Amino acid sequence: MAQEAAANAKANLLFVETPQLAPGPLGQRFPKGSCIVRWNRAVANREPTHLTDGFFAAADPQINFEGTKVLFSGQKNNGEHWQMWEMDLKGGNRRQITHCAQDCLRGAYLPADEIGFTVEDSEGSRQQSYLAVMNADGSQVRSITYGPADFQLETVLRDGRIVASAPWPLTGPNGNSGSRGLYTLRPDGTALESFRCEHHEAVVQGDADELEDGSLVFVREHRGSAVPGGELARIPRGSAAAVPLGDRESIFESPRQVSADELIVAKAGVASAGSPTKFDLYSVRAKTGVLGDRIFADAKLSSIQPVLIAQHAVPKRYWSTLNPDSEDGYFISLDSYSTADVPGGRIKTPIAQVRLMTLNTVDGQERSLGEAPVESDGSFYVRVPANAPVRFILLDGKGQPIHEERSWVWARPGEQRGCAGCHGEKNVAPENHWPMTLKRFDTPTPLGDSEHALAKSQAN
Repeated sequence: MAQEAAANAKANLLFVETPQLAPGPLGQRFPKGSCIVRWNRAVANREPTHLTDGFFAAADPQINFEGTKVLFSGQKNNGEHWQMWEMDLKGGNRRQITHCAQDCLRGAYLPADEIGFTVEDSEGSRQQSYLAVMNADGSQVRSITYGPADFQLETVLRDGRIVASAPWPLTGPNGNSGSRGLYTLRPDGTALESFRCEHHEAVVQGDADELEDGSLVFVREHRGSAVPGGELARIPRGSAAAVPLGDRESIFESPRQVSADELIVAKAGVASAGSPTKFDLYSVRAKTGVLGDRIFADAKLSSIQPVLIAQHAVPKRYWSTLNPDSEDGYFISLDSYSTADVPGGRIKTPIAQVRLMTLNTVDGQERSLGEAPVESDGSFYVRVPANAPVRFILLDGKGQPIHEERSWVWARPGEQRGCAGCHGEKNVAPENHWPMTLKRFDTPTPLGDSEHALAKSQAN
């Protein structure tokens, strides 16, 4: 009886059914609508129960930590904005959480009664997306990403960090390679960094989920694919690189763990001419990726985004140390000569200064915040406007560029951001020494607007 009860506990699933799954922006994935259903795989011949009647489209189901509620993205009528909703496990007690003037979707529960989600905004033909966090009642919505890069929320790790997908490099559509990588940041928008530096791959990474062993499973699709989905990949805990997981020829969507030994994934079938690709749910071995049985299929609809209905651990809570009264953030580089972007891992030309660039909020054009000295050991320390996108340009003694960071990053109010080098290796620890920039009496160098102008006038 105990074994039967345990099996049933792992059998109750939510997933999404849709006539057509389309690539592209999150808000345009379901041109013919979608619904969230509940299904028990332990009961033979049971049909799924529809939970989102009255919605043109519903997707992205997430179970709360107690296993009693469902967070989801809902579009009441075709063409309206997506909003974040919550309901019970039977589809009742629905409440609309957001009232966005954009598309608000792809959310996740956070500790401390907060919710993280993705905001997609249309600007002419351009789609832009960023991450936001709000209280569980929908109040105090605040952005946690800044700059031109499109961020999408993927999952929340047990250590409390948010995993997001975004372009590499972190630029607008005219500057990136078309690839998307995985990044982590805290719920207050601090400590943004690549999950792993695999920027040589021309792929799109997404649909990520943390496994019980601490590894991360995700979908890796090739750029420009007309079909959603791709191959499964896994980043083992502590590893610097991803490895393929199982069959590399099949097309998968939304891998999710249901037990220590099993994933459930959506796998694409062979599409007939003129018909959209259809996905069915399959079992996959969590450690090897070996494909198991097909566990659910609808004759006409795709089945994606499976979620186990169960309690799960609350992630660790990050206690934010931001200063809401501060208008500044800080960057310190320990050794700007160190970089994975050049042969040998070190810049040979002597570095004299670092120039910081930002983007005008009105016209989106770049402008300089000024320059700061770089010490002989490659270290520098600067103060910059908070919540503003910045990028770094290393200069020689004649003010000529040596090396440029293409990604736009930021510092939150009062945040102290440090890096070992200029895009250094993540698996190599820096030398343990006191950087020369901290031995100066005039650091951090203030950059930006009136403070930078004042500093220059005083220096003259």
